[in-house]
Amino acid sequence: MSLYNIPPKGGIKLEKDKETALKLLKQKNNGEIKITYKDIIRQSGYTKRQLIRLSKELEKRDIDSILVHGNSGKVPSNKAQNSELNYIIEYKKKYLDCSISQFMDIFHEDVVWNPKMKDIVEINNLQIRSYSFFQKLYHDNGWIIPRPHKSFNKKSIIHPLRNPSPRRGILIIIDGTPHDWFGNGKKQSLHLAIDDSTGEYLAGWFMEQECLRGYCHIFYLILTKYGIPVKFYSDNHSIFRSPTDKNLTNFGKICNELKIEMIYAGSAEAKGKVEKANDTIQQRIINDIKRFNITSVEQLNEWFNDFYCNYLNNKFAYAPKEEISEFIPLTKEFKNNNLNDLFSIKESRKILNGNCITYKNNYYVPVDKDNNVIPIYKGSTVEVWNNIFTNEIKICKNNILYKTKQIEGHHKSNELRLLKIHNQKELEVALDAVYSSSEERRKTVQAIVDKNALEEKKIKDKIAGRNILRNAGKGIHNKNVTL
Repeated sequence: MSLYNIPPKGGIKLEKDKETALKLLKQKNNGEIKITYKDIIRQSGYTKRQLIRLSKELEKRDIDSILVHGNSGKVPSNKAQNSELNYIIEYKKKYLDCSISQFMDIFHEDVVWNPKMKDIVEINNLQIRSYSFFQKLYHDNGWIIPRPHKSFNKKSIIHPLRNPSPRRGILIIIDGTPHDWFGNGKKQSLHLAIDDSTGEYLAGWFMEQECLRGYCHIFYLILTKYGIPVKFYSDNHSIFRSPTDKNLTNFGKICNELKIEMIYAGSAEAKGKVEKANDTIQQRIINDIKRFNITSVEQLNEWFNDFYCNYLNNKFAYAPKEEISEFIPLTKEFKNNNLNDLFSIKESRKILNGNCITYKNNYYVPVDKDNNVIPIYKGSTVEVWNNIFTNEIKICKNNILYKTKQIEGHHKSNELRLLKIHNQKELEVALDAVYSSSEERRKTVQAIVDKNALEEKKIKDKIAGRNILRNAGKGIHNKNVTL
């Protein structure tokens, strides 16, 4: 029976059948059947170029030898040896909670490409391996993937991607995320900034909680490394947007001074790019903290900005559409003279008697560079600048900024103010506490409070006892009347 069985036009498309193609080509070459390449294509699924190549092969070899692959029965040259597999399996025990891609990076960077590991690489025949190689290792050894990809849910809301900004510096996305970075049960918040045009990690800062100081740290790093951006994109946190009115927050005032526009996202999905960046860091940094022996938050902040941002950018950042940058570099004069004072909380105060102002229950006087007092008229309105990083207090009057000196021994204490003084002895104790350290003052206040509470309890118990006796007497009287 001839294999010349042509399906009708418009029939079902066949999968590639190499044996059928070879037999038809052989019959065609021997003149056994009359058939065109077009008909063979329809039956075998091969293209005309592939059929011509197979036809030339038939001139040199028979059908059986062509069907058998040349590497059949041979051991692949890149097959991993047992020594390499055993080393990788043992090495994986250091990083139990690690994704496939990160473990692949760690293995290549810390072992294969590490000059100090040259002898171990040669002894165990360690090589650069593909993602699929490590994927098979995970499957064969039952290693758990920390965060497997979520399956697509047709009912979920689809958020279409928007086009990134064309140039660097146009839009900087900022956000905070709490996480147990050291794996010790204590969470710190990472304040992160990325560039919308490239996905670059610009700066990050870890603190106990999401706060103004953390965002000011990354703001400072962006200004010194790159310059002034055009816009900041954030959520509606009260650090960026006042929840009660339209007044600028302290962060907004700093942006306003540099003519930086603030844009606010209405949901987490609206700032998905920085959410994804946070997720990437959460998955990777815990293992990388172990790799680089980071033991404290201070060390983590320095390492993250000096090394880790560039490390992640080399892996995940992409080129912008246009090479021109919108960052405005700071002048050397501004960096040296004005940058630190820019990050200050500014509030109005009036000059009191003694040429001083009160701020956070302390008294301050303006002084010059030589620490001499600067006289300012009583009742004059001045602006107090409280540095966000150092808590240094300065006074601004007529656009001139003066340092201040705290008046020692003069401060307001809310704790002492609320105390109830019952006698001369308690008054003397309270006055001594004014000039004590904060810890001693706290102990003194607590002792007086405890004593007052005990005295009040005694008085209440005494009154309660009298009431019981009075009520008992009334009961006896009423009983006698009834009889």
